[in-house]
Amino acid sequence: MIDEEQIRAVATDAAYKRGVRYFRRGAVAQLERQADGRSYAAVVAGTEAYHVRIGLTEAGDEVESFHCDCPAAAQYLGACKHVVAVLKAVQQQVADDSGAAGTDAGGRRLLKSFRNAEQLTPAPLQEPVYLVPRLFVESAPGRVESWLEFRIGMSRLYVVRNVMELLQSLMAGEDYPLGRSSVIHMASLRWADRVSKELWAFMKQAYLDEKSLLRHQPALSYMHALQKSTVFEHKVMHLTPSLLAAFLAIMGEQSIELHIDGSEAIDVHLREGKPQLHLDVSRVGGQNGCIRLDDGDLTPLSEDCCLLYQSEGIYRVDEAFGRALQPLWQTFARTTSVQLSHADMTPFFSNILPAVEKIADVDVDAAFEEEFLLVPLAAELYLDYEGAGIAVKPVFVYGHIRFNPVVQAAPEADAHHLLVRDSEAEQELLAVFARYGFTKKRDQFVQIDEEKSYDFLTQGLEELPESVEIFYEESFERRPVRPMPKVTAGVSVNDMDLLEVTFNMKDVDFAELLDILDSYRQKKRYHRMKDRSFVTLGDQQLRAIAELVENAGRKKKDLASGKLELPLSEAMYLDALAREDQGLQLSRSRRFREVVRGIRQPQEADYEVPVSLQPVLRDYQVTGFNWLSSLADHHLGGILADDMGLGKTLQVIAFLLARKQAGAKPSLVITPTSLLYNWLEEIGRFAPSLKALAVAGTKAERAAQLQALAGIDVVVTTYDTLKRDMDLYQQQEFRYVFLDEAQHIKNPATQSARAVKRLPSESCFALTGTPIENTLTELWSIFDFLMPGYLGSQAKFKQRFEIPIVRAEDKKAAAQLRQRVMPFILRRMKKDVLKELPDKVERKLIGEMTPQQTKVYRAYFMKSQRDFMREVSLASPGERRIKILAILTRLRQIACDPALFLESYHGGSGKLDMLEELIEEAIEGGHRLLIFSQFTTMLAHIAERLRRKGLAYFSLDGATPALTRMKLVREFNRGAVPIFLISLKAGGTGLNLTGADMVVHFDPWWNPAVEDQATDRAYRLGQRNNVQVFKLIMKGTVEEKIYELQEKKKSLIDQMIQPGENFLAKLTDEEIRALFQG
Repeated sequence: MIDEEQIRAVATDAAYKRGVRYFRRGAVAQLERQADGRSYAAVVAGTEAYHVRIGLTEAGDEVESFHCDCPAAAQYLGACKHVVAVLKAVQQQVADDSGAAGTDAGGRRLLKSFRNAEQLTPAPLQEPVYLVPRLFVESAPGRVESWLEFRIGMSRLYVVRNVMELLQSLMAGEDYPLGRSSVIHMASLRWADRVSKELWAFMKQAYLDEKSLLRHQPALSYMHALQKSTVFEHKVMHLTPSLLAAFLAIMGEQSIELHIDGSEAIDVHLREGKPQLHLDVSRVGGQNGCIRLDDGDLTPLSEDCCLLYQSEGIYRVDEAFGRALQPLWQTFARTTSVQLSHADMTPFFSNILPAVEKIADVDVDAAFEEEFLLVPLAAELYLDYEGAGIAVKPVFVYGHIRFNPVVQAAPEADAHHLLVRDSEAEQELLAVFARYGFTKKRDQFVQIDEEKSYDFLTQGLEELPESVEIFYEESFERRPVRPMPKVTAGVSVNDMDLLEVTFNMKDVDFAELLDILDSYRQKKRYHRMKDRSFVTLGDQQLRAIAELVENAGRKKKDLASGKLELPLSEAMYLDALAREDQGLQLSRSRRFREVVRGIRQPQEADYEVPVSLQPVLRDYQVTGFNWLSSLADHHLGGILADDMGLGKTLQVIAFLLARKQAGAKPSLVITPTSLLYNWLEEIGRFAPSLKALAVAGTKAERAAQLQALAGIDVVVTTYDTLKRDMDLYQQQEFRYVFLDEAQHIKNPATQSARAVKRLPSESCFALTGTPIENTLTELWSIFDFLMPGYLGSQAKFKQRFEIPIVRAEDKKAAAQLRQRVMPFILRRMKKDVLKELPDKVERKLIGEMTPQQTKVYRAYFMKSQRDFMREVSLASPGERRIKILAILTRLRQIACDPALFLESYHGGSGKLDMLEELIEEAIEGGHRLLIFSQFTTMLAHIAERLRRKGLAYFSLDGATPALTRMKLVREFNRGAVPIFLISLKAGGTGLNLTGADMVVHFDPWWNPAVEDQATDRAYRLGQRNNVQVFKLIMKGTVEEKIYELQEKKKSLIDQMIQPGENFLAKLTDEEIRALFQG
């Protein structure tokens, strides 16, 4: 029976895999065994019905022929997929015919490997086996052949008469007889030493490699080729150059038995170094020359002469040695000496001798040395300018003979000597000029292109031989290419609170520095100085200066005065340049250092916390207070980005209380509508002396409030009312403006973002736990409010930072952005500053849907798959995402409760049942719960269950008025009810619900950061109990896949400040497609 190896052997890997798939899906029909008993015919259902014929050997265990009438069969070197499918069918039919108890080919091989197939006794333990090679070489000019023969055995070695037979037997697990009484038992085979083991692996790999190459041939030629291997022939293993190299590597320091051209065995070793050669040049017959090579029995073992035998050693030499040796070997292989006429001695000395001297010791008859000038080439190059380029005048020097090869093909005749020129050295030198595009002009080589001239001066001169001496004409700069001159800079803070940066460059005026910066901006590799020398532009200090000017949005004209004025916001970036090894020497004034210290090390600042809040503020909150104070003193802004629950509001209140002054302009806090009265309550609680006003009511009432701000310290308004009342706010002047939940302006095109950026103030601040949710543009938008222009225009920011970071994952761009923004972002995490905060334990609860719920889900899931495929093929990318989100939302609703959108549904909800059990257990244990859901209708269903159970609860969603929200929060924290139902969007931020110690996420939300924010309503400052967080997931639904993808995505944390991410927007097309796979 044909085995799997036979089938694989006649087809490519691709055809084999496709054929197996055809066979498994039942594509083979009408399989019939022909009258001769070893041929088969069948029909295979592909794109059409194809007819296949198979011919096996008489034994039925090898493929002899095959044919298929499909179009691809004529193009394949091996069998097509239809032939493979039929071979698999034949294999199965033969196995079925032999019966369940039949023995297949694999079983026969197994039994054959034992001496007694019935008793299956283990093979006796045998001695270690030696495999010993002999290397044979036949070497002649232009043809070198090498091969191995082997002996194998234990205490006695036997000649391997057929290497292929040895390989096939041992690889098949069969015993291999050595003589009448000696056998290698494969079951207990142990190799005696490293060389034997590695030689066996080497032989086996050569066999498999050849077989793999033959596998791509048609079946008949493949079967024939396996019988007539090009590597293995009887007792011989032929060696290609690569196989010979691999064999020598295995032998290493071991002795090798070598036979050269039928000689007796020689024991040789691999040796380091080079073989010894001696060339003697003597005078004979008057003026003729006789050349003799003493090679000390040198024999090339490879055609390239890179593997050589000499005096019981094998040498590996480089290609240059081999190239130089080849003509000598071809010449002296058949003779011991050659004779040259007197006329031919000149080209011999010029062309041949220089090459031979690199590989052999050379003796030249003294008579030739007197007649021929045998001195090495010494060249001189004279450099000068030629317009924008350079000119080089070469002079070849041989002793006392000098000539210019540009104008003289040969030097003038010498009456006393015949000049022997080193043609190879001359051509090597002239080739350098050719590579760099020089042309002949007068008596010089000229390159008029400036950039190519720079390349020659920086690279070409390095390629010249060491014997070349370079001279410079008087007009030519002694250092034609020099490094960037050292630049020193000083920075101070002037009376206008602007940074003033001055530059100084040794021996170069300031105007030239501006020109150098221009060249750098144009991304040139060099700058051409006024004295026509080149300055290389790759050094760090120039990059630092250019980035400084570019970051500040300045141009060349802004530097014309010799100094650069920058806003104070650039102080942190300048300080970073000075701290890092940028090659720029920057001296910093005392006031500059004070500004930097106050922002970079706020914990060391000396601002006085209001007395009433000193017992209240924790150390990290004092640091935040100092940081806000330092930024405000220098009219700068920043983002207070502390983790949820760390008291950002309290830090701002402390800052505003410390800044309270009689008659001072009021400060403005802009907040989401739901948090308006929360701010008033917090101010009243922590700083009752601050007069705070919430702008609310009708348009007329709000206008009246804004006209009567005398004596008001803090004005609190909402994003919505600000947009409607922008004309009123622009008439006011505010001291400080704070944005709470500043992610509301993450989209710079929204009315809210445009409105807040038009507010006049001394300093602006933002409060948010997630400055970035989706894109870096959100970060830019917040900074555009804090310090307009600091990160450049939106288009420039996108080009310089967002595209390189997001699309190319440019680490350098990410580091530069981080360097610019981090001094103005203060972010602390709970785990870092609240060591005493209790533990938070998160658990995933997997439940099953009810039977009726499962039916509804499966029916809708199948419809969703069809809808998904339609949207993928028809909708645009933007529309596709929206429609896919709608499909997924419906699936998530069914997993929660099909009654959310099917009014006639009464089949129950497995998730509601699971929640009910969880609530009962929690209430019995004295726990208090927050239950979050994206769907407000789901909260209504949960509320109905709670009412039926007689359980008291509060409920909060987007329709809950702000004052009512605050009242519900107070009552819950006082213990009025044990359960609080909360809409994820409406109550995920701004609430302090430390009265709860259990959080339940009824349905998973796309953005894990939003879920974390919701959890932080309970897990925050003031929490005294451990908090348990439960996520309810329905088994076998899209919820399970969403959760798995969320866990996978958690490792992809944003490079800047660890924000949340829009989960759906981050999914690849493959991941979205996986959501719709059953």
